[in-house]
Amino acid sequence: MKWKGRLLTGTLLSLLFAVSGIAGDQVKITSFHGTDRLMADAFKKSGKYFANATITSATADATGKVTLNFTVKDRAGKGIAGLKGISFSIAKLVPAGGGESFNKWVPYIWRSEVVSGSAAGNWPKPDGTAADQGYREDKGTLTDNKNGSYRYVFSTNISKTKTPVAGTAIPYDRNRLHRVTLMMGGHDGPTATAHLDFVPDGSTVKESRSIVETNTCKACHGTEFHGHGGDRLTVENCVVCHAPNTKDAQSGESLDFNVMVHKIHAGGELASIPGPDGKVWDDPSTPANEAADNGRYAIWGDKNTKHEWGRGEFPAVLQNCIKCHQGSGANVDNWKKVPSRVACGSCHDTVNFATGANHKGGQQTDDSKCSSCHPPSGAHGGITEAHEWFKKDPRNIPEFTVDLIVSRPRNGTHFVAGESPVVTIVLKENGKPIDHTTVVEDPDGPEGCVKAGCPPKDGKFAVAYLFVHGPRAKPNPVLTTTARVAVLSTGTGPFNLSAAKELALKVDGGEDLFTVDVTGGDKVLTGTINVPVAAGKFVDKAAATAQEIVTWLNGNPAFKARAIASLDKGKVAIRSRNLGKIFSVQFTTSDVNTVVFGNNTSVEMVGGFLSGFFPSNSLVRYADPTQNDPKVTWTKDAITYVLDPVDDLKPGTYAALVEITDRGRIDENNYQTPSVAKRTFQVGTAAEELAVAGNCASCHQGPNGRGFVLDYTRHYKIFDNAAVDQCGACHDYQPRKVTVEWSGGNPLSRRVHAVHFGSKLNYPLTTVAYAPGDPVKGRNWKITFSQDVRNCETCHPVRTTSGTWKTEANRLACAGCHDSDAARAHMRAQTWDPTPANQWNGDEAESCKLCH
Repeated sequence: MKWKGRLLTGTLLSLLFAVSGIAGDQVKITSFHGTDRLMADAFKKSGKYFANATITSATADATGKVTLNFTVKDRAGKGIAGLKGISFSIAKLVPAGGGESFNKWVPYIWRSEVVSGSAAGNWPKPDGTAADQGYREDKGTLTDNKNGSYRYVFSTNISKTKTPVAGTAIPYDRNRLHRVTLMMGGHDGPTATAHLDFVPDGSTVKESRSIVETNTCKACHGTEFHGHGGDRLTVENCVVCHAPNTKDAQSGESLDFNVMVHKIHAGGELASIPGPDGKVWDDPSTPANEAADNGRYAIWGDKNTKHEWGRGEFPAVLQNCIKCHQGSGANVDNWKKVPSRVACGSCHDTVNFATGANHKGGQQTDDSKCSSCHPPSGAHGGITEAHEWFKKDPRNIPEFTVDLIVSRPRNGTHFVAGESPVVTIVLKENGKPIDHTTVVEDPDGPEGCVKAGCPPKDGKFAVAYLFVHGPRAKPNPVLTTTARVAVLSTGTGPFNLSAAKELALKVDGGEDLFTVDVTGGDKVLTGTINVPVAAGKFVDKAAATAQEIVTWLNGNPAFKARAIASLDKGKVAIRSRNLGKIFSVQFTTSDVNTVVFGNNTSVEMVGGFLSGFFPSNSLVRYADPTQNDPKVTWTKDAITYVLDPVDDLKPGTYAALVEITDRGRIDENNYQTPSVAKRTFQVGTAAEELAVAGNCASCHQGPNGRGFVLDYTRHYKIFDNAAVDQCGACHDYQPRKVTVEWSGGNPLSRRVHAVHFGSKLNYPLTTVAYAPGDPVKGRNWKITFSQDVRNCETCHPVRTTSGTWKTEANRLACAGCHDSDAARAHMRAQTWDPTPANQWNGDEAESCKLCH
């Protein structure tokens, strides 16, 4: 019946596609997701494509006439002729002066923006308000050489320019560095941006302004990083128009890149944004209404559309300046070497330098004294130290450094059947190892730590956990005490089996596994097992010993293929070999179950009632030694944990993780973040298994490995490119207990997709499925990804991850984004489930990959 159901599903879908005109191969994941698909959708319909434009030379003569030569080629290097609709701009670099500490680009081409339609608008400035804005031109003389090369002569005479609103003359300084830019496409046709820096009279200049590089922006914003109509593609181009003294007419806010980019990325973290209770989002538990927050920085753009960022957060910690200020730019360190009122005040926006309000240094009418009080580094006012957020809150500084070591395999590369890896943990305080025999339970409870300071440690450990999980393709708990799905007999025996016929059980939800035998023929390892008593050898069936029962069960081929029987403190213990999708053991009604296991028919799962909510293994010594994990050994020099043999594991990369804290956690404000470490090891293969996903650092960390840490209060999750090796310890693929919805740590694939798509979800609280709701009350997971969320390669880079996002369609991962009623119904309809009341007990068969 199972196979009929699955065939029927495929038949119905084939009929559906035939009726709708959709071919079966057109509903693959890559038909709707991925960089190639996005490019096809964006480009093929409009004829848009990326081209390579290069400005080969530029001149500006003594009269102010500007001429540049450039080429445009396709990706194959062939010149593209016949282009029109190209626009151009030019600016000069003015050295620091006039009370400003920094060099700045000043455009030669300007426009005025004038407010109109205020009666129907929602902006603060009245009709008639005008503002100067840097701009571009396209009315000059364009010569097409018919081979992909062009010449353009500007219509603007740069010796005779001034701003249209303020009337400020822009002197033509031939001995200054100039920048010409070109822009083309965006909506259709060849799309490119290019720039060239030159000095009109050939003088040698020392001044430069290269602070943030375009590739740094693309790390978060993707290959389709652009502004306005899609033809402004580089930072070098943006700064030519977004210069000092440019404003948005409707709001009066600065469009200076130095200000605008800081404010946009600071978002809701700007000091001016929170409402009366200091919160950005409308927390229903507070009397103040934050719905009116975000009043300070908004820009009205194309067609008078309001753009605001007051509820965004910088993904790599706002104080982490080097997240953006990195690379090879000549002025990449300006953030700490060249402080200014404009740059610093763009984030510290409650400071009024003109009056001195909220500034310890008082009134500052220019930048001349900024670096005197705020040098690049130093104990008092040093800019570097001021932005070292990771040193400021004692709660968020781990107590120990942890050395985590996995023993060396016999062959030097990977563990094979019969080997049991040994994990060694060494805790160091102030660089020196502690006495590990003192890692004992804390019966008095955690001491915690508050922001003002931490109390002394009591030498007893509130948390000392070991997790082991893998493989990377689908991480699950393995090799530890809590990874075992075990059911124990009611006593140590003897047991009266004289009238008993069999033991009946389901392993891993009764899921049948298909494998091959020694001849290459297909073979079924059944998940529903009946072990006849008649096949056992008992001295006296009326008084069967626990050891005899263990021997009898392990002697049955069907049982041995899927389960293991052993003695646990004299009791019969039966556990799954954890070969199925969901690790579980369930006895069905049988006479042996009644006699030995007390007619226990409950489903026992990893992390269920046996081991707690998550598959953690305690490393502390208990006053009652019977509570100690039998796999742990404490010596003065280290803690060791002997893992189970790797015999049943799939080849791949596995990870060990520890979380340890003495002071522990009392509540979300009173805690000491744990000390953590992770280490991978190989099983069955020397080749490292590529993770399904891994590029977290591209948005969440700076080049020094510092950045966003999730959940200081409990886990200290470091968002490096191997974050999945840490997060997968709890967010694995075992549901903990049989329920209608998933229980325990939501699987990583569903949780991460849901969080990054939060602002577009239909049911964000349900889909993200974080037990407390949302750590930011009132936000309801309204998080917007920094580029098109369908650009899957952002988190699944081609070279460093497995690529299985394209081929392994499944309801957990897909439901992280697709959470509409129709999508949820579709996933349920395409999952064959003989026990629909229990959606995650392991007997489900998904048909997702049949079509996707």
